Amino acid sequence: MKKMIKWIILALVIVIGATMVSCGPEPYVEPVLPEGYKVEPKGKIKVSTYLRSGNDSEVALDKWIKTYNEKYPDVTVRKDIIDWGQFVVQVASGDIGDVYYSAEGNTYDYAVRYKAAMPLDAYIENLNIDVQQVYSKVYDQGLLRGYLYFVPSDITRTVFLCNLTMLREAGLDKPTDEWTWDDLVNKYCPALTKTAADGSLEQTGILIDVYGESFPIIYFFYGWGGQWSDKVNKKVRLASDENVVRGIEELVSLIRRGYASTGGLQGEIGAIHANLQNPQSYGFIYSHRQGMLWQERVANMEQYNAVGLEMDVVCPPLTPVRTIPAGTFGYIVYSKTKNPDAAATFALTLLTYDGQVAFNSIIGGGIPTRRDVIETDAWKLPFDKGSYNYDAFAKYPEAISFGWASEVPPELYQIFHENLHTIIADHLNNKRDFKDTLQLIETKCNELWATLLE
Repeated sequence: MKKMIKWIILALVIVIGATMVSCGPEPYVEPVLPEGYKVEPKGKIKVSTYLRSGNDSEVALDKWIKTYNEKYPDVTVRKDIIDWGQFVVQVASGDIGDVYYSAEGNTYDYAVRYKAAMPLDAYIENLNIDVQQVYSKVYDQGLLRGYLYFVPSDITRTVFLCNLTMLREAGLDKPTDEWTWDDLVNKYCPALTKTAADGSLEQTGILIDVYGESFPIIYFFYGWGGQWSDKVNKKVRLASDENVVRGIEELVSLIRRGYASTGGLQGEIGAIHANLQNPQSYGFIYSHRQGMLWQERVANMEQYNAVGLEMDVVCPPLTPVRTIPAGTFGYIVYSKTKNPDAAATFALTLLTYDGQVAFNSIIGGGIPTRRDVIETDAWKLPFDKGSYNYDAFAKYPEAISFGWASEVPPELYQIFHENLHTIIADHLNNKRDFKDTLQLIETKCNELWATLLE
């Protein structure tokens, strides 16, 4: 009888979830569990995951499972390690675990396109999980039309890597986390830039690596007040938003003055930057790698020490609108799981204090999603807390800004990827003005967005 009840509950949750994701903008029925229903996780579930930091990620996964089993000992969690590129294929085919790994930008595809995500609000309410401590902007990445499908496990936030050795040689102190863009441009960059007799750069203020990734360019999209995505009217505004244009102009100006460098430069300007070496030649580095995981931070610190450099991190400097580009990873419950109680409770452990400590107090984890965990020292590994500026990874949560994965439909992603990853290099190499690139992306996105039913 109990088994039959479980099947009825599962059917109820799945039917409601399927209704939610297939009705477009129509009002949804709140997914519910029967009044008085007691969640009793038992049996077996499989978690499909990707080891983004190699073996360290598996250690973080094991700590999460151990913490879960301390509360729910009657559930056996089996690990299923798969390659990142296989997730879409296996989700679409149904060959995926009861709980599976995801980035925030995949939620729409998994929930709507493949109907492979179960809404978890009923379980959150039933289990009385307090989500108020979870950073709202991070929690919102898991929402689709008001319901939670994606449970964030950790945050990746960008910082500026700071070459303390070079700063000391120039007579400069490490900036505080309250420094500004004007400080970078007018104080640090002039003092850190050295030019050889032939006009080439021997060292310069900052490497801003926008080549190939979204994090750094988002800083310039938002930092000067850009409002580039209009979800209500289904419009992208890049070339037509003067504040987006101004942000990119700030970056281009910094490079033309010799105060900054970027990847992919060719010809005359490429020759000027050709002798710069990463990280020895830069006072600061701003790259998608500075949103990296703990394992990668450790590896980089060892690399820097090997070449005699002392490094630390600081928050991205304050622009007219403070912006902290970020991303988040997490897990989704498969809509066709045969064990919804176990699958839901396992995934939702990541919203709790204990789950966050378990997952993010190891090198394979990341930056916690809960304020009350950030305020502890549990995640501050592997360095002594006094020797490393951990605050840079936790300050200004209200300024977190996510990329186009959360701002436009996934059908538009490829347009951004194909054109944005070389926007600065193309401009400086005289191949295509950045304003023309912005206009191209805007036009293509708006033409496609207008055809999409949501």
